[in-house]
Order: sequence, then C-alpha cells, then structure tokens
Amino acid sequence: MMRGFLMSRRNMLIGAAGLLLTAMLTIWGCGGGGTSYDNPASNAVVTTTTTQSGNALVTAAELKAWIDEGKVNAAYGSYDRVVILDVTSNAADGTNVYTTTGHIPGAQLISAGSSAFMDNTRAEGPMNITGSMVCTGATMDELIQSKGIDQHTTVVITSSTNTINMTRAYATLRYWGFPKNRIKVLQGGNASWTAAGYTFTTAVPTIKRSTHCVTPNGSSNVNTEMRVSLGEMINYVKSVIAGNANKVVVLDTIRPATHITSTTDLLESGYTVFEGAMKGSYRYPYANVVTSGLNFKDAATLKTDLSAAIGTDGVTALTDGGRDAAKTFIAVCRAGNAASVVYFALDGIAYYDSNVDIKWYDGSYGQWNLLASSDHLALNGTNAGGKLAVGSIWDTTSLMDNLTWTKDITPARTVVNYGNRVFTVEPSFAEGNQVETEDKAYRSAGGGATGGSASGGGC
Repeated sequence: MMRGFLMSRRNMLIGAAGLLLTAMLTIWGCGGGGTSYDNPASNAVVTTTTTQSGNALVTAAELKAWIDEGKVNAAYGSYDRVVILDVTSNAADGTNVYTTTGHIPGAQLISAGSSAFMDNTRAEGPMNITGSMVCTGATMDELIQSKGIDQHTTVVITSSTNTINMTRAYATLRYWGFPKNRIKVLQGGNASWTAAGYTFTTAVPTIKRSTHCVTPNGSSNVNTEMRVSLGEMINYVKSVIAGNANKVVVLDTIRPATHITSTTDLLESGYTVFEGAMKGSYRYPYANVVTSGLNFKDAATLKTDLSAAIGTDGVTALTDGGRDAAKTFIAVCRAGNAASVVYFALDGIAYYDSNVDIKWYDGSYGQWNLLASSDHLALNGTNAGGKLAVGSIWDTTSLMDNLTWTKDITPARTVVNYGNRVFTVEPSFAEGNQVETEDKAYRSAGGGATGGSASGGGC
C-alpha cells in the first residue's frame, strides 16, 4: 500500500513537471505553438553552429556559416533560423543601395533605417505628442510579420550607412521583449561582408509572411525595465542629486566638450527652450564606441572609456571606481538615436553577461529641454518660451547643470512654440507614463503559432 502511495505521488510530480514544461514552452509561441525561442523545433535545419552564443555581435564569417547551413529564411519552426534585416537608408541622391550596390544574400531591406523603429505621435508626461519615441506594438507586429520573423528566429541587423540604424533597431526589439541572445548586430556592417571576401547579391528574397507578434498568448512581453520614461528620468536625476544611493550613472552621448549643444525640436522647425546637461551626468560620446566605420570596440575598451567619461564640470572623470560601483547606466542624447548606440555597446557588448542594468531614455533632450514652465525668463529679460503650467511638476530646469536659455545664445536661435503639444490639464507622475501603459495594454489583432497569413483569435 505504501509503495502504491509513493508511486502515485511520483506520478503526480512527473505530471506537474510536465505541465510546467509545457507552459514554459509556449511563452514565446503566438497562439500556443508549443515551442519557444529557447526551445525551438528542429524539423528543418540541422546545423553545427548556434546563433545563441557570445555577445550581441556576429562576424561576417559566422553569418556566412549560417547562410551556408540554410538558417537564413529557413522554414518556420526550424531550429536557429535567421532573418537578416538590412537597415540601410537610401543614399542622399535617391539611389537604393540595397538594389544597386547589392546586399548580403537573403537580407531584407528596411529602407527607412532608424525611422522605421520610432513614432512621432506618442503622448508622454505633460506632452500630448512627443517625437522620436519608441514605436507602437502595431508597427512592430507589421514589421516582424512582413519580414518573416517567428518565435524561433535570431534577428541579424546590418547596414551600409551608420551605427544608429542598427542600434535603434536593436534597442526597439529589446524593448518589445525579444530575448537578448536572439538579436545580433553584424560587426562592421555590410562593409565587413565584402572585406571578408564574400559577394553581394541583387536578388530580393521571397518571404512568406509570419503571424508571430509582440503579445504572444494574450500576454505582454514589453521590456519596461530597459526603457526609461520621462517621469522615471526625472526621479533618477533627483536621486543622483540627493546622493545617488542607487548608484546610477547618466551617460550623455551627444554633449560636446562645451556644454552648449544644438537641440533642435523633434517635430517642428526651431530649438528647445534651454540647453545644458542633466545634473550628475557624464560625457560619453556615441561616436567613440566604434574603432572605425561600423566596427564596435571590445568590452574592455568600452569600460576603459567609461572610466574616462567626464562630468558636467568638464574636469571630473567617472574613474574605474565610479564605473565599477555603478548599478545602472542610462544612455541619453537628443532623440534616442545616439543613445541607442551607447545602449547597444553596453547592453550587447560591455555588460552582456552582467547584473548591471543598462537603460535607454528615448525621449532624451529633445523632450527634456522643452520642460520649462511658462514663467521662466531668459537673461535678456524676455520670456524663455516654456509652455508648461506655472509650478509644473514636470519642469526639469532645476535638474540642469550649465543651464542656458536658448534665447540667450548667440547667434540667435528661434525657440519652437510647442504650446499646442501640451495637455491642458497636466497628468501626475503616476498617470504620465502613457507610452508604456499603452504598450503593456496592446494586444495583437490576429495571428497563429508560426508562418502563413494571419487569422483571427489573437496572439
């Protein structure tokens, strides 16, 4: 009798474990496909390499091996299948580099470059419209489905033009819940392909549309931990001023050696209300994270450069001690683009396997430097151009070092009139994270577990 009881208990435990495993396997399936990023099917491609190793960089030689093994645009459900996104913007003369110069075999073009991964209509904090913010779930669904990305895909990002196109895509995929080990950036971009002796093609691949989505199984995988909302950024800077008990380091990726930058408005012709630097921030130029072209520095060099980052006084360096004590790094810039380069360099290379939090403030100075109440005066005695309510909790002017009103800068700059982009009644901090609230609530309209045309039922 006791043996029967023990066998029954054992069977119950095995059954429970089986149910848990089944649940885990459906996390990244869209509609209950039974497999996931970490547990894909292996019914189409059997290979000797893995795409889930090292850091977030992939070399031309590694990518060539994946192509030769049939991983690129492989059948849905295949183990370690790969999709290559070429985010080369069209050349200034209108020439489409992808079709004229050519591209890596199997690569798919996103000709809008970094613009494909941002949105100019999103509300956040006291602003009913903010430019260059992270794109919506609907935009991401259309992108990943049209490019044939399913729940077993490793996405390789490349470009012929600039790092921003690649890293903005990386940061956006990370925000929308794609696992870090399933996103790769080609070291050196497209130039590295020909430098390695491989040839381009002008053939455009035929892609079967997938039905994968960013809200698998009716859930939301939006990674709110890596993105810093406006309210969170305000609180981070306040905590730095108060003694920085949480060991946060804000990295200004665009500030020149002088504190006077050129922050144009993200949506209209004109400049922001003020310039300067977030209190306690350090200058860490995004252009310095590469050695040449689109080749990123290694982890050790990136960390050495971090130690040498200079504070807002133009003298004091972060030092090795400050760097190693940091628990969180936040990358900021003007429009989230340059910040995405530094975000990638730290998240994807320097701190790839680390407990250090790497964060991205996509609103950046294009948003931050508008946040002045309407009663501020420039030194020349004129109204500074702020449009927030007097006494606004969103006013960031007290959080700036080297604060300079744009109307005091010579030669003269026109401050944008953004009054129509401010809520009549400002939200509280609790209500002011509209982007992430909307994204966490987003549910895809259709889709199934693998490829094919979308059908009802939701993801």
